[in-house]
Amino acid sequence: MADGLAEVLRKNYMESPESNDIFHSIVIITDRDESDTETSFIQNIETVLKSENVTMDEKIVNNQWTGGKMTINVGIEIRMRLLVMVIPYEENGAMETFLLNAIAKQDMYDERIIEECSDFIDNTDKERRYLSKRRLITKAKFDAFFCVRTAAEQFNERSSIIKNIPWERYTAIQKDFRLLEDITDSDE
Repeated sequence: MADGLAEVLRKNYMESPESNDIFHSIVIITDRDESDTETSFIQNIETVLKSENVTMDEKIVNNQWTGGKMTINVGIEIRMRLLVMVIPYEENGAMETFLLNAIAKQDMYDERIIEECSDFIDNTDKERRYLSKRRLITKAKFDAFFCVRTAAEQFNERSSIIKNIPWERYTAIQKDFRLLEDITDSDE
């Protein structure tokens, strides 16, 4: 996030005051993975703004536009505003959880699928070999729902995973695949 914001501000700095390419409104969105996310996120933004010589009119607050100004390379001051959104607003949770909750509230059928996908992920990989962190579990629940909703589009990703399997390690599968060698040896 910090690098992206700094890049936008540097771009603004290099623009002509008459340019239509100046970013006058900047929105930064993140999720609330931990209880201190909002505070540390806003502190990082303030550090970048200070390093890029941007002065804000007031303290940055979550989910509220804040005005500010910066002087660009030709010595002219431009006005801008910044909106920081750390969501969900009222609780800890990833963006994926926020989006799934929003989808579930719109459609009862999708809500049932989301619940069943969530239960599946919660009850799979009991040893936590693959889903070893809360963040990975959250993403798996999100992905599971979209695998159901957009099964055809997920094929490319699954294809990539299948191509990267070291098939030579799986002798049982190899025996079955060896039967395919006989295709050209048939007695017609």
